[in-house]
Amino acid sequence: MFKSSRKRRSPQAADPQRSVDESLVKDVPEHLEIPLRQWVMVLLQDDEASAQKVALLLRLRVDTGPRSYSPAEFLASRTTNEQLLDVIDAMLRLSAPSESRSFAVGGTGIYRLDMTGDRGLGSAVRWRAIEALQEMLTLAGSAYRVNDAATGLELRVDATAQQAVTSALAASQTPQSGSAADHLATAWRCVYGRDPDPSKAYGEAIKAVECASQSTIEPNNSKATLGTMIKVLGNSPQKFTTAIPAAVGDDITLVVDMMRRLWQGQTSRHGSQAPTRHETQQQAEMSVQLAVTLVQWFTSDLVRRLP
Repeated sequence: MFKSSRKRRSPQAADPQRSVDESLVKDVPEHLEIPLRQWVMVLLQDDEASAQKVALLLRLRVDTGPRSYSPAEFLASRTTNEQLLDVIDAMLRLSAPSESRSFAVGGTGIYRLDMTGDRGLGSAVRWRAIEALQEMLTLAGSAYRVNDAATGLELRVDATAQQAVTSALAASQTPQSGSAADHLATAWRCVYGRDPDPSKAYGEAIKAVECASQSTIEPNNSKATLGTMIKVLGNSPQKFTTAIPAAVGDDITLVVDMMRRLWQGQTSRHGSQAPTRHETQQQAEMSVQLAVTLVQWFTSDLVRRLP
């Protein structure tokens, strides 16, 4: 159907494992700007009330001239490219089911993305719009993707890492894991989301590991922390084992080292006379990836207490 005079690239010439930083763009390139603005306009052009909500959420002053006031036109046409990504992120957040939002908001959400089906559109329309957005971002080589919960944008990461967190979240949705899944999802969103918060991501990563490991290490201690559990493992390593036995030393040593690195690496946990040093983005990313592994191990019974 489509013809091109360009030479085909050899399959070996394309490296599917190129890093995100090298192969993807974090801003809005020229070839993606108009499609994204059209996506926003189509969804908001008949719903100025929802467009106003987006503008208020983002603290944007709507200025479309003295004769007409149109938040939809402003958001779709007069925002900067940086603001455009924020607009799309906010639209996803406001159109999500109320239980998926990180804040309370009145009304029924953005009408064309609304999952309540008040106008007969329902979730099918929302998902078609989101699928179209996801396809645009992917084809254009954007560093952003719609997150799995469809509540916002997040940085695209290696497919293996994405699958790892998906598996860990699924494995941790059990009563004995407490709120591990919620904390891990929040940590992931805070480190890879549109508005990163490294310190919060690090703290949520620790909480996820605490929730996932308590039933194995300190099931009877309601005040257990990562620090107290590290101490228990250090004092009684012979009581715990892992799926892959250690060739030398205690099986649990590797797990203790990982937990200790996570615990001691948090710099903003306590205050003092010295200025508080907040975690960097790289430190937060490592903490979350470390938490993904530990949560998966504990919730899948790969780390367990001996009878």
